[in-house]
Amino acid sequence: MARVTKKPGDLFKVPLPSGGYGLAQWLPDGTARFFRKAFAQDESPPALESLPIAFRVLVFRDTPGRYGWVKMGNLPVPQAFAAPQRYAKKEIGTGEINVYFEGELTPATSADVEGLETLAVWAHPHVVERLEALLEGRESTFEKSLRVVA
Repeated sequence: MARVTKKPGDLFKVPLPSGGYGLAQWLPDGTARFFRKAFAQDESPPALESLPIAFRVLVFRDTPGRYGWVKMGNLPVPQAFAAPQRYAKKEIGTGEINVYFEGELTPATSADVEGLETLAVWAHPHVVERLEALLEGRESTFEKSLRVVA
């Protein structure tokens, strides 16, 4: 397994089971944004600005090297993705709901966390399952299992 260095703005081809690939861009806070489009292996992607965003999540550090992500270059990170992301977090033992932001937990209600990504670190198989679910118009089983609900 080759170690892959990741810098903000790095663009990666994410292999899909179909033989094609998806795209991910590494962001300054260590998350990756994934685009809602799949490409054939020999297809070049259009400008990123024209692609819709599927989701933005924390990814295990070794995932790009372990799963054969190919670095395609480095592009500027849009201002909207330069800031750290807020997350929903539900305590396992107590059921307490919080908003996680830059290492701090703030008590929250279900309404406060609505629409926030759940705090979790994602591996390649889960990223691929979620991306394929979005592309096929169905709910992601893995994302649903993590979702913070009251």
